[in-house]
Amino acid sequence: MLDTFDRAILWELQRDNRQPMAEIGRTVGLSEPSVRRRVRRLRRDAYIIGDVSLVDPDRLGLTVIVLVRFEKESQQTYEAFKKEMIATEQIAQCYTVTGDEDFVLVGHFADMRAYDAWVNQRLLTNRAISRSTTHVVYRRAKFETAIPIETIDRTSNGR
Repeated sequence: MLDTFDRAILWELQRDNRQPMAEIGRTVGLSEPSVRRRVRRLRRDAYIIGDVSLVDPDRLGLTVIVLVRFEKESQQTYEAFKKEMIATEQIAQCYTVTGDEDFVLVGHFADMRAYDAWVNQRLLTNRAISRSTTHVVYRRAKFETAIPIETIDRTSNGR
């Protein structure tokens, strides 16, 4: 279970993971060595799963949200589709969801021509898909990668 210091460290790392450990320590009220030990443990225990640089998708092309519905749902169909989407470079996020749709995809493409080629190659040839709907993102209102640790940790008992 995460304690108050762990949650504060995770929040700080989500805000800026390039800040020095000593600065995080000052912010959360711990020594630099203590912060380093905790961060090592948080990585080992897979609370921290990676360190990345966030790139502005608006500067690199087109973002789309694709809703996918299958004709007949089966574990085999889902697993095959998930495996394909995981291997698809243009798909940044793939979610299995409840409701009318089976999957929600978030993808990034150079332009509409590249997106159209992908749809023709990956979705229209998949006989299991009964329908897909695409939403082209033309303006981002909010983009946040940080998880509200305090709220989630209290409601989920740490998991």
